[in-house]
Amino acid sequence: MMFFSELQEKRILDRAGRQVGKLYDVCMSVNGGLPQSSFLVISRSRRGRRETATVPWSWVTSIEPDAVILGRDAEEVWGSELEPSGLLLGRYLLDRQIVDLHGNKVVRVNDLRLAEFDHTLRLTGVDVSQRALLRRLGLEKTLGSLLRLVGIDLPESTIPWSFVAPLGIRQSDLRLTVSQKQLLELHPTDIADIIEQLDPEHRERLLDLLGTLTAAESLSEVDPAKQADVIEDLAETKASNLLEVMPPDEAADILSMLPRDKAERLLNIMGVRESEVIRELLGYREDTAGGRMTPEFVAVPSYYDAGETMSYLRQNAPDAETLYYTYVVDDEGRLKGVISLRDLLTVSRDRRVEDFMRRDVISVNVNDDQETVADVMSRYNFLALPVVDDKNTLKGIITVDDMIDVIREEALEDISHLGGLELAEPGAISSLRNRLPSITITFLGGLATALLLSAFRERILPIIAISFFIPLVLRAAQDMSIVSHAVVLEEIGGKDIGVREISAIAWREMRVVALISLGIALLGGAVSGLWEGYPRLGLAVGLSLLSAVCLGATLGIAIPIVTRRVRGEFGYTQARFSFLLVGITALAVYMGIALAIL
Repeated sequence: MMFFSELQEKRILDRAGRQVGKLYDVCMSVNGGLPQSSFLVISRSRRGRRETATVPWSWVTSIEPDAVILGRDAEEVWGSELEPSGLLLGRYLLDRQIVDLHGNKVVRVNDLRLAEFDHTLRLTGVDVSQRALLRRLGLEKTLGSLLRLVGIDLPESTIPWSFVAPLGIRQSDLRLTVSQKQLLELHPTDIADIIEQLDPEHRERLLDLLGTLTAAESLSEVDPAKQADVIEDLAETKASNLLEVMPPDEAADILSMLPRDKAERLLNIMGVRESEVIRELLGYREDTAGGRMTPEFVAVPSYYDAGETMSYLRQNAPDAETLYYTYVVDDEGRLKGVISLRDLLTVSRDRRVEDFMRRDVISVNVNDDQETVADVMSRYNFLALPVVDDKNTLKGIITVDDMIDVIREEALEDISHLGGLELAEPGAISSLRNRLPSITITFLGGLATALLLSAFRERILPIIAISFFIPLVLRAAQDMSIVSHAVVLEEIGGKDIGVREISAIAWREMRVVALISLGIALLGGAVSGLWEGYPRLGLAVGLSLLSAVCLGATLGIAIPIVTRRVRGEFGYTQARFSFLLVGITALAVYMGIALAIL
């Protein structure tokens, strides 16, 4: 076994032992199996310029530790007019990005592993380790020994060639049939992971290798934040072709993130029908049912029988998002009913669909918020929901996989709002601007707490033990406020409920809080009294904990109920202020009770 870095710059000698030049590159044939050496590229410096010559690998008689021996004279070498045809290891692979088909990831080639077999070299794998970089610098043995002395071992990481798909060369240049076949056998989600790691040039070459249909399926699985970047880096005709075969709702989402003029040009290149459908979807807000729906659904008129409906399904199955539900509409496209696939399979073929369809169809309006859609789908366990306009005309459907994405996005959004962050923070200035409100609130809260403590300075100094338990009171009150706030948000978030239901939720939460606060107060009071050997301090801490925790929970419950803007940015902004208020009031309550008792 040897490495390409060990061959590079090795002396080339002719059969008389004269130096012809140095090894510059090795060209390999990739017609099948492991690539094998077919040409040798030799270089020499002449009058300050580099000259290269290509000779057949059959001229090589042996590879010695310090030189490569040829069976020809130097004059024949420099008289050769051959051009390398195949995979140039140094030019096309070394330091290039490749796809590790086994690990489904993109790596950079640091060296190449070769094996000598039957007077030829075979490319057996690529080395992507840090050890390979040291080898190329001639420092592998020296630094490797030093690192081992301090207990650091540089592992080898070689990927077999059968798991590699080079991306630094175009398909027209080489016949990489095995690698291309393996690449196409990957799941679109795995290909999407690879696409996300590539630079624009190699990304475009990979998409060319995949073909339009597979590329479109893979692009659908790419992180939505990166989909627009992928499309924007492609030629407009190629980008338009990909968008045209993608599901319309996903194509619309990508186009909405592109500059308006770019999106309009791509739409103009598309077919008329596809562009019209996508334009209609772009007319809805992204966070509404209309913005999330797909127009690729199956609907039949009510006068169809079961047999006609099954025939219609067979014809339209390739274009439908799902076949689990078939919707029944009137002549004007208004939603009248729904039938499941099970219904179709269990009734007689001559039975009319209007006789066994379900007429009480649960649907959502095109302008409904996506959270409302997610709640409806979760409540009824549907695989798809019909989307209608104000006239009850069926416009599209929303599938459960789209709602999974919505739930994930909303959860991340909720967390980001609580932390005062934005999901996407493209730069330092934008990140600072997004975080400034929460940082300001935190700063003001700390400043107010410090001012409050300074007001009690004269009375605290004689009883310094009071200050030991301030963190306990503040943390208990704020944590209980956060928990109660989250519980109420979850209970009444986005729901149309009355005063009675709200009162029941608040009363149930307050009972739980009362029990918890009583337990915390008893435990905290006992620990503090025994710790300092001062029973009155324990009484002060216990009463303060009871009052502060109940107060914090009351604020946490009251804020979302009063605002009635739960699960939205306004509600979370109020939550931040409530946490600030809880801290100040809890400290005031503690100091007041403690000083009154002590």
